[in-house]
Amino acid sequence: MSTSHLPETRSSLDAAAPAVRGVVGVAPRRTFKRLLIAAGWRLVRSRPLLLLILILLLSCFMAYLYPLSFLSLDNFSAVLLNASQFGILAVGMSILMIGGVFDLSIGSTLALCGVVVAVLIAYAHLPVPLAILLALAVGALAGLINGLIVTRIRINALITTLATAGIYRGVTQLISGTGVSPISDAFARVGQSVWLGFQSPFWVMVLIVAAGIWAVGQTRFFRQYYYVGANERAARLSGIRTSRLILIGFVIMGLLAGVAGVLNAARLNAAVVSAGIGVELQIITATVLGGASLKGGEGTVLGAFLGVIFIALVQNALIILDVDVFWQNIVIGIVLLVAVSLDHWKEVRRS
Repeated sequence: MSTSHLPETRSSLDAAAPAVRGVVGVAPRRTFKRLLIAAGWRLVRSRPLLLLILILLLSCFMAYLYPLSFLSLDNFSAVLLNASQFGILAVGMSILMIGGVFDLSIGSTLALCGVVVAVLIAYAHLPVPLAILLALAVGALAGLINGLIVTRIRINALITTLATAGIYRGVTQLISGTGVSPISDAFARVGQSVWLGFQSPFWVMVLIVAAGIWAVGQTRFFRQYYYVGANERAARLSGIRTSRLILIGFVIMGLLAGVAGVLNAARLNAAVVSAGIGVELQIITATVLGGASLKGGEGTVLGAFLGVIFIALVQNALIILDVDVFWQNIVIGIVLLVAVSLDHWKEVRRS
């Protein structure tokens, strides 16, 4: 067999080799890029997993820089204690935002309930359990008023709760003036008792968050909020009593704001009219960061709780790093913008 054409064939292959290597090299790069995008997309969709990774990364970073101050039991106890009232409020906000609405009056309701329980104990001398029950009833009533205005009068939830926030804050000032301090030692034990190294507000938060995760994730009643938030008209036509659900959601939110207000007053043994100012920004940020959509129909209680923990760790890190306290609101605002951007990206990807 003639071999005179072999050198020519070999030279042709040598000439084609760079092009072949280029094609082979591009394919793995494109595949890796697609895998990276797909992995990022899964993390965005599974927001609790993304938050858990961020919490671990931030904890490792702070533990490396400041092992003694960050890893101490006192520090973790302080972080979780400060996050307690936010975790309680995040459960109610999750339910509302899944249903397509939100409440901007929770800070004022928190302050109102704290002042009510303080006045009933310190001035009216009611028994502590009875005073707590009445304060929680006031919180539920505040939520009921919000819900009735939204569902019966049909005023937008943003406008409604923005207006009632001012009303509830004004009523708080009328009742107590500058506040009530001290309240009573018996009442203080409600918020200051320690069990397994953590104060009682932390354990109350754990119980409420666990109940919220179970209720929203497992019960048929609370699962209906997803249908209401995704398409209220379709949900109503399918037989779901949408107004009733939204009304109950506001009552739950008011009740939980009452729980947070009572625990806050008990922990400090004082009720101040400025309690809860700005809490709405942090709760909405944590809830959106945890996967809730401002349009409704999405979110989980677990995601909102992890959002609360992440924000609490960020604030703790800023304190340890000796960053000015005014930067905290700036950072939280940036986190909210990032969370909303992720939500928008998710909607774009779907469409």
